[in-house]
Amino acid sequence: MKLRALHLVNVRKFTGQQASISDIGDGVTVVSEANEFGKSTFFDALHALFFEKYSSVAKPVKLLQPRAGGAVEIAAEIDTDDGAFRLEKRFLSKKSARIIRISDRTTIAQDDEAERWIANLLGTSGSGPAGLLWVRQGLTGLEPDNAKEKTEQMETRRDLLSSVAGEIDIMTGGRRMDRVMRRVTEELMKITTKTGRKSGPWKAAADEVASLEAEAAELETKMRSLDEALLSRRSCEAEIRRLDDPAAKNRREAACAAAETAMQAAEAHVSRLHQAEQARDLATLREHAARKALDDFLAAQEALRLARLTLDRERANASDAAGQVTLNQGMAAEARVAHDRAKERLEAGRARLNLALRQEGARRARLDAERLSGVVERAEAEARRRDMAKAQLKVSKADAAWIHRAEVAEAEVIQLEHAAAAQSAKVRVEYTAEARVTVDGRQLRDGETVPLGPQAQLDLPGIGQLIVTSGEGHSAREITQALDKARQLRSAIFGEVGVATIAEARIAARRHEDASRAAELSDRLLAGLAPRGLDALRAEKADADLRAGEASREELPPRSELEAEVEDARQEELTARREAEAAARQLAEFREQSSAAQASSQAAQRDLDRAMAAAGAGDSREARQADLLRAHKSAESDRQEAEVAVADLQASAPDLQTLRADLDRARQAVASVNERRAQTSEQLASLSAEIRALAGAGVEECWDECRERLEQARLREARFARQAESLMRLQSALDAERCAARDAYFGPVRDELKPLLSILHGGADLTFDSQTLLPSALARGEVEEMVETLSGGTQEQLAILTRLAFARLFARQGRCMPIVLDDALVYSDDDRIIKMFTALTRVASEQQILVFSCRQLAFQDLGGARPRVTLQPA
Repeated sequence: MKLRALHLVNVRKFTGQQASISDIGDGVTVVSEANEFGKSTFFDALHALFFEKYSSVAKPVKLLQPRAGGAVEIAAEIDTDDGAFRLEKRFLSKKSARIIRISDRTTIAQDDEAERWIANLLGTSGSGPAGLLWVRQGLTGLEPDNAKEKTEQMETRRDLLSSVAGEIDIMTGGRRMDRVMRRVTEELMKITTKTGRKSGPWKAAADEVASLEAEAAELETKMRSLDEALLSRRSCEAEIRRLDDPAAKNRREAACAAAETAMQAAEAHVSRLHQAEQARDLATLREHAARKALDDFLAAQEALRLARLTLDRERANASDAAGQVTLNQGMAAEARVAHDRAKERLEAGRARLNLALRQEGARRARLDAERLSGVVERAEAEARRRDMAKAQLKVSKADAAWIHRAEVAEAEVIQLEHAAAAQSAKVRVEYTAEARVTVDGRQLRDGETVPLGPQAQLDLPGIGQLIVTSGEGHSAREITQALDKARQLRSAIFGEVGVATIAEARIAARRHEDASRAAELSDRLLAGLAPRGLDALRAEKADADLRAGEASREELPPRSELEAEVEDARQEELTARREAEAAARQLAEFREQSSAAQASSQAAQRDLDRAMAAAGAGDSREARQADLLRAHKSAESDRQEAEVAVADLQASAPDLQTLRADLDRARQAVASVNERRAQTSEQLASLSAEIRALAGAGVEECWDECRERLEQARLREARFARQAESLMRLQSALDAERCAARDAYFGPVRDELKPLLSILHGGADLTFDSQTLLPSALARGEVEEMVETLSGGTQEQLAILTRLAFARLFARQGRCMPIVLDDALVYSDDDRIIKMFTALTRVASEQQILVFSCRQLAFQDLGGARPRVTLQPA
């Protein structure tokens, strides 16, 4: 099998999109993309396509679904010895699986049959070769972390090595050893667990011993058991009273009745749907019958017309020989005229059909024009809002930089005013009369405290003026001067926008920011409404308006009738042309046919009589044709109405499966309660019998019987213990023999691995573990190192090389599977990664290898094919 393409729809990050890798080559194919591209998504999707059932809702499948939800679709195109196929699976919603033969697009298997087809392709029911050869991202060791995958891959390796080494005629190295070991293990597993604990009949015997010992102890505590039985009986009686509660019973019965009513209504709807479908089929048959009657009538009229023409021609032939040439020249002229009329009718029919087609285009254009009219209105309104906002931005200067300057200036003024206030004297007035004091022209309020400048003038009504002069120290003068400059700067900044206070400045800044946001929002909305610009949108609407007004307003029949008229006219033109050609031929033949003209005339008369009889009376033909047309139209209308009725019933059809499930649930609830009551009643009767038995049983007789049974059970347990000991000793002996023969057993994989290993480590050799069937130690010269003690890069390289060797063994068996590596060789240095590329290229001469990597620069040296990776809307 070789991969040729992989297609993902709505998988993880590709929400609502189709991502594809195509043109995958025979040898090394490298998909080298940046992080977050989705390489691991392709790998996991490929694994799910081959190893997860389409009906699965397991975690690996759910992890493929994007956050937005929806069905997950995966497809792969492959080449096999039987041809090219397309494998498709749809998970989680409307689940399905299909195998399509690409040569003729035939579906050869679906759903469960498709799953069996894939299993046969892989040659195994488990993970098989691909589970051993496909390396996930982050897996750099020889074995996966998952215990189940580890066991499956070990069994795959064991089957592979046993099959390849089948020619080795030693029991300890091949399949016979596998069967013996498996038989010993199976016999041992019948009575023990994997850890050597008791299981099966051995555990049953041990359990029986424990049970009988417990029974003996139980006989000694008879009264305690009797009390427990009495307590259980009271619990059962309480359970029966709860189950017999009338309210709960009525509720369950009502739910069951409602579900049955709903189910009956649904079945009635289905019955109506079947009746509607039958009525639709009957209407279709009636329409076909009406059409046939109309076609037969039209054919009879055509036959009548032709019979009359034939009769006229034959009568003309019957005239004397001298006038036949002239007569036939006239007939030929008439035939040409008839042909011209037929051609004119054909051209007129074609013109009307073209006009109808243009009218259909105009109707579609009108719909486009109506839609575009609304879009243009919204776009123009948004453009006006944008222009208004931008106009406000042009006028306003209160941008972020300006408000920052204004706030800095305001803070400076406030700081200097506080400093000036700290340096100046203050005055406070409390009035006892109507007169009021003013300071520098401003009237003081009662109880108000105000700072005084370096020289302040207080007007005291009825007294005079009070001039207060504070100290003119160096610091006070500097603060006053700085305050004046700060106020002047603040006034200049506020004047740029035309505000007087910091509050007004902030309002202006907010307006500027709102206008900026409004302009930005309008630009985004305009980009969505008119991506190519408002003028292009207007031009598109104008074009739709123009196309909508191009067609004529002439009322025309339906397109199907016009096409039928054109076809009739074409047939008539063909008939007329043939008649004209026949008349020309007859003009030369009439001299030889004069003797037979009379007989032909009589035959033509008989044909005319038959045609008139078939066409009916002449005065009723038009009425009959109109009746047939009406009958056909009526039958067609009945058929359309029947189809609409069927569609309506199908659209409103209830979900029978859900209703049936609800009915089953309601019935099961009633049955479950009844079953529970019966069980509880049975348990109550059993407890009562047990109580009576305990109360009247003899303890000594029961004790003697129990001791005899206990002795027999202990003898059985001892026999199983001796059997388990023998089997474990045999297993150990066989395993020792197997270890002695492992060199012959691992010979094939070592032969495949040796040339690959020599590329990285010349003269090195690997030792294999007989349990895991994987390399356990690397020997370089005189030094042997365990694999787990090697560096991460060396372990990673050995894991890749080992998988390449197993791939060659699978190929020798005729199971050629592609090798898939997801972000492998992450710990390899520059020198060894080049050598690993050489090993991959060596194997790729006979093996398909697909490599996913985010190391774009490093993997340029690998060479190989670079497939097309495309992304488009689903």
